[in-house]
Amino acid sequence: MISFFKSKSKSLLGVDIGSSYVKLLGLSQSSQGFKVDSYAVSHLPEGAVIDNNVQDVPVVAEALEKALRVSGSRLKPAVTSVPASVVIVKNLEFSKSFTEDELEEQIKVEADQFIPYPLDEVAIDFQIKGESATSPDLNEVLLVACRQDSVQSREDAVNGAGMTCDVIDVDTYALERAFKPLSAVHELEGKTVGLVDIGASSMTLYVFDGGEVIYSREQAFGGNDLTHNLTQITDMTADEAERAKKLGELPDDLVRDYIEPFKQTTAQQISRSLQFYYSSGTHGEIECLLLMGGVAALPEIADTVTQELGVRTEIADPFRDMAIDSRINRGKFDIEASSLVLACGLALRSFED
Repeated sequence: MISFFKSKSKSLLGVDIGSSYVKLLGLSQSSQGFKVDSYAVSHLPEGAVIDNNVQDVPVVAEALEKALRVSGSRLKPAVTSVPASVVIVKNLEFSKSFTEDELEEQIKVEADQFIPYPLDEVAIDFQIKGESATSPDLNEVLLVACRQDSVQSREDAVNGAGMTCDVIDVDTYALERAFKPLSAVHELEGKTVGLVDIGASSMTLYVFDGGEVIYSREQAFGGNDLTHNLTQITDMTADEAERAKKLGELPDDLVRDYIEPFKQTTAQQISRSLQFYYSSGTHGEIECLLLMGGVAALPEIADTVTQELGVRTEIADPFRDMAIDSRINRGKFDIEASSLVLACGLALRSFED
């Protein structure tokens, strides 16, 4: 079994491995709250990560090694995550009389009934959530299972960069952790909130109610097409185009012909995701949208979405109430903040009881 639920033992670097970038974030805590000690974002070559799977471990490890060097962090223990789309989660009930070893064996027997892979190819972990609502003699147990190769490739990439992968998390659990500072910053207490992660090649809508993810759906849409178009009509590299569009440094004609239409398309794609959400069942109406990911850094994109959808929309920033180390370029960090939400949730794992 692998420790998806390993408890805190030391400070951990949050390591987010995306399809086009890797992000590192280190946090510390004092009586005044959290502080960002270090961070870095490093570009991944095309094809290194495809469909949430690490295809080229040495290339990803090299990008992580560069990010670690740029961050200046001396932390080596790290936590990374697997996407919820490759994870099987199931709530089970077992007798309280089982010892931990007996419970582990019973869980393996139970898992064999619904996991569509041989158990020797699967990473499994469980967490006892507490007494069952149906019987005082039973415990409710949360089981998480994932293909071993999805876990191993990420672990190998982190270890290959000179860090030590202590914990493998799940994206949704890390985002729930990040939702606590997001809720305070954006005044979301008691609200049903949509968190839209718009990356390079995919967009995922997470719906939060009571601080927990109650719905998620991924679709193929992201910023790669816009970046590709900009590199085709200019002499900029992908990195340069990415930076220029985030900083608002593109010429007016490119903004008019490419950035503005892309922002409109993004609003339409979010609207499509919301339609799927509302048609999925009797969930509450979304009262606020938060945008995260690389596309969220486009100037005034939240305003575009608000105008098109009629829903309050803001750029996700869990760091607004945190101290930022003086060595960090604050202007650059603020631009990247919306891309660091998952890394923040991973780093917050360090401070769980």
